[in-house]
Amino acid sequence: MFPTLSHLIEYITGVFIPLPFKTFGFFIAMGFLAGSYFISKDLAEKNKAGIIPTTRRKVVVGRPITLKDYIKNALVGLLIGFKGLFAFQNYNDFINDTFTFILSSKGSEIGAFLGLVLGIIYTYYLKTQNKYSERVTKDEDVKPQELTANILLISAVAGLVGAKIFHQLENWDDFIADPFGQLFSGGGLTFYGGLICGALAVILYVKKYGIKTGVIADAMAAPLMLAYGIGRIGCHMSGDGDWGISNLNPKPEWLSFLPDWTWAYTYPNNVIRAGERIANCTEPLGVYCYELATPVYPTSVYEAIMGILLFTAIWKLRNTFKVPGMLFAVYLIFNGLERFSIEKIRINNELYQQLTQAEMISSGLILFGIVLFVWLKNRK
Repeated sequence: MFPTLSHLIEYITGVFIPLPFKTFGFFIAMGFLAGSYFISKDLAEKNKAGIIPTTRRKVVVGRPITLKDYIKNALVGLLIGFKGLFAFQNYNDFINDTFTFILSSKGSEIGAFLGLVLGIIYTYYLKTQNKYSERVTKDEDVKPQELTANILLISAVAGLVGAKIFHQLENWDDFIADPFGQLFSGGGLTFYGGLICGALAVILYVKKYGIKTGVIADAMAAPLMLAYGIGRIGCHMSGDGDWGISNLNPKPEWLSFLPDWTWAYTYPNNVIRAGERIANCTEPLGVYCYELATPVYPTSVYEAIMGILLFTAIWKLRNTFKVPGMLFAVYLIFNGLERFSIEKIRINNELYQQLTQAEMISSGLILFGIVLFVWLKNRK
């Protein structure tokens, strides 16, 4: 396994470079980049076809530097200096658990002071270079594909919050035992929470640009599935706990052409340090020397394959349906079927009547997708 990007680079190059980046986060970023490409491409096609209009908005092209800028940049400099110098002085702790390190209250007072001073100096420099004495605005055309970066940022932030909330609901006892630790840990994310909250935030955002809910939903259907598939590759590569139940069954003969790890795997050096300590482990950093006592189904691999295959199918269907929203209904059905099919061999907490949160939500998505598809198809 490659718990950090440093381990992945070492595997490829043979050189270990200590970096504060987790492999899972890297693949999430790759998923977002891939998704953004296809979202932008689809929005551009819809704009050219007249499905999504080009709108106009007022933008600020210049404004004078004010006291607010001094305060803002001073505070930003203070925070960066407070954490930055402390991270430099305690680099091993920083790269071992970057997320927790950043969210902790620990920092450097000297760094905070230096950052504050540099923030003020930087703002003064901007003022000397600024030629505007008053705020200047102008109107500009906005093509829908130009909104892609904002759409991704909004969906990422809202999705992260939703993923955290749904995870806490699914693991309520853990949350009650350690609320702060659960909320601000680097792990503990639920996909459906991210999907629901991220989608709602994006729908609200694009409305002011004249983009209808069904149209933006269709544009995001295939990219969402692709991002999910790439993200699941990150889950497997890092060993983030999104694996299946124990699998002690021998690999079927008809799967003999596949590597053994595609059937059952113990996830050595997993990022969450689950399982038993590996004897004589000398991996860099020395903190990920753990592997599961018994092999499990590598469900992240199965979901990654299904996600990429379903992306291909949905992308091919994107110009098939004339009524906005029908493609997204297909996405909901495919997404629900994919997740429901994997849940029986995947580790998850049962919430009600031996059903997991994901099983209940995926069942709802399938039903809702079918009803939505039929309703849209019958609309005049």
